[in-house]
Amino acid sequence: TAILAGLDTAEDRHARRTATATRVAAFLAAHPRVEEVHHPSLPTHPDADVIRRQYVRHGSMVSFRVRGADEDAARHVADVLATTTIVRYALSFDGLATKVNHHQTVSEYFTPNDQLRRNGFDRLIRLGIGLEDADDLIAALNWTLHHATEVAPAQVAAWQQARAASWTAAPQAL
Repeated sequence: TAILAGLDTAEDRHARRTATATRVAAFLAAHPRVEEVHHPSLPTHPDADVIRRQYVRHGSMVSFRVRGADEDAARHVADVLATTTIVRYALSFDGLATKVNHHQTVSEYFTPNDQLRRNGFDRLIRLGIGLEDADDLIAALNWTLHHATEVAPAQVAAWQQARAASWTAAPQAL
């Protein structure tokens, strides 16, 4: 019954998510602290011509690399982005909330860094765009890209512990 109840809004939600992903990808592609962005809406996508002719929408997954960041720095940026609470850190991209993860940490944990580079997965931060307002997501990304280096890993860890404790204290809020 729950699935059927959501079918009426599924197309509108998908359209909103993909439109937001297109705006976020364009923002990231123009950002001076971003080295590379992957999203089918961008003219730099290797299949841009086919996509332009055949896609109705471009999808809600965006991935990017921070300029000059190694794996640890990329993971830190993803962690700091999650502290904005606009974006959630996730192991998967289910649901309607925007989620972020550092690809190596989640999907390639045991893959050596040189193999990640050969496969093109090194330093990759992935976003699964949800229903949040595009301007809110862009603001969170912009703040993170400009300030992540000012946030110490210990501060991120303390935030993560406080967040986990709040879930335990009020499970009904989940």
